[in-house]
Amino acid sequence: MEEKLLRDLTREICSLLSTMASSGLNNGIPPIEQSGHFNRVDVLFLKDLDAFASKSMVGFLLKHKDLALPALQISLEAFTWTDGEAVTKVSSFCSAVVLLAIQSNNIELQQFVSKDLFSAIIRGLALESNAVISADLVGLCREIFIYMCDRDPAPRQVLLSLPCITPQDLLAFEDALTKTASPREQKQHMRSLLVSGTGNNLKALAAQKSVNVITNVSSHAAQIMPQKIELKRGNLLDWRPFREGFL
Repeated sequence: MEEKLLRDLTREICSLLSTMASSGLNNGIPPIEQSGHFNRVDVLFLKDLDAFASKSMVGFLLKHKDLALPALQISLEAFTWTDGEAVTKVSSFCSAVVLLAIQSNNIELQQFVSKDLFSAIIRGLALESNAVISADLVGLCREIFIYMCDRDPAPRQVLLSLPCITPQDLLAFEDALTKTASPREQKQHMRSLLVSGTGNNLKALAAQKSVNVITNVSSHAAQIMPQKIELKRGNLLDWRPFREGFL
């Protein structure tokens, strides 16, 4: 009973965050140009959070530290819960936070997204329960890396801390990103890097791939089910999920 009540409570909180991030309450956040051009956001057009607060509920929230800090911490911790429904709800809030970090000049918000949120999303992909939302999570990883890596070193550091990635792998990944303007292809490059960089131990991605193959080739279902694997303990799992003083 206690576990059920806690799960219901966390889902309600995540649902509230999702509602706050709805498009109708955030008209002041313009969409990112989906050309896919690698990390091209002109810093001259970055705005202060105040410019978003009056037309964005999420922007308003982030301007008030006493409200922002617990909301952001809950968002980070949600990715570690084995509750795909809660993660699905909170991911829309995180998407709005990422958009604000990309388009604002708030250094603390940029640092939070570039390091803490980026690493939390990758941790979330280690849980099979997040397979249903895995494509969106990979998309968030793509946006964070592409649009933030030229303004903060953390996205590269996060990827380099994965147990099976080398500097050469990262260079090859960045080179591949520059050769395509397709967000879909860039997401595939990000997915491939995350899979290889963690030793194929991101269960959400493995489970999603398994579902796709079973759907397309049902006769081979018994042969393609992934084995149960555990993410090796390393830097990725040792990160502090939240740093006091953000925002």
